[in-house]
Amino acid sequence: MTVFYLRSNKKSVSSQKKCKMNLSKSAFRRYKVIDELVRNPRRKYPKMNELIDACWEKLDFMPSKETIQKDIANMRLPYPDGFDAPIRWCPTNRGYEYTDPNYALAGVSLRQEELDIITEAVDFIQSLGGTRISHQFNNAVEKLVSATKERKLSTELKRPILQTMVPPVSRGFEHFDLFYQACKERLVVSFVHFSYRKRMFKHCVVHPFLIKEFENRWYLIGYSESHDAIRIFGFDRISEPFLTNKPFKKMETAQMDIYLNDVYGVYPIAGAKKEKIQIEVNRENTQYFQAYPLHESQQIQKHNHGNSTITFELIPSYELARYFLAQGRNIRITSPKWLSDFTNELSHENR
Repeated sequence: MTVFYLRSNKKSVSSQKKCKMNLSKSAFRRYKVIDELVRNPRRKYPKMNELIDACWEKLDFMPSKETIQKDIANMRLPYPDGFDAPIRWCPTNRGYEYTDPNYALAGVSLRQEELDIITEAVDFIQSLGGTRISHQFNNAVEKLVSATKERKLSTELKRPILQTMVPPVSRGFEHFDLFYQACKERLVVSFVHFSYRKRMFKHCVVHPFLIKEFENRWYLIGYSESHDAIRIFGFDRISEPFLTNKPFKKMETAQMDIYLNDVYGVYPIAGAKKEKIQIEVNRENTQYFQAYPLHESQQIQKHNHGNSTITFELIPSYELARYFLAQGRNIRITSPKWLSDFTNELSHENR
């Protein structure tokens, strides 16, 4: 499950707290009733007595004329004290109306800083999707909807009937905000990296351009000064990161796109280039690939007995080779031959 996490800066949070209007639940319910009547196309220009009667009918409460007048005045106030409602008394039709026919209380306009925060969050969610943006985004929305339904049902049922995968927070994720800021604002990061294979620490200065999540693990990708090349660093192996004032080294778009669109996983095989990969798949696994495509370039050609030939346009990666290995005899790599040989060698190494 992909974790979506974004936090606005302290200035934005404090300003939002200051802008929060002092509004009681009962007052807002009356505002909604007034809004509904004023926008009613079948019964335009409601009068004061009609607004009072509607509150009695819908809220089981009889407000005074002064209360409704105060409500209308509060609705007219500009944000954050009110709702910028363009409501007025129309002397010609002797009733209330909106001077803007498209206005609705349920669709109160957001301030620009709020729109920026939402846009930033959506961009972040989409960036996590990589080559599967729509699938990842739809899955996130589906989980939000299902979680809402579950909260509603939880008051009616003694035990849950819905469970989604919630992985524990991984080590290093506490630095997410810093890495995200570095990628967004093109800032150079300095940190200590621990190599599991060499069992040693190394100081790294990195010019990051991408945060990537794969199978619930998080990675920082960028140009490493010590390697003089693009490198991938797992969050779990990074400690003591901080931002520096060093000038940022820009990456070519083609180099960045490799890690965003053309690789299944995180680690491309050294020297590998994007090419056509072809595998032979048995009947059962063909159905699995149909239900869960491995990549947007996936093409399936079915044969008479239900087995199939599946092709991809990808840069071969360690994760792709391991994925094919995990399928055992259900999958056979037919091209390129070097990838088949590489996968077989990887299998011998793992024994």
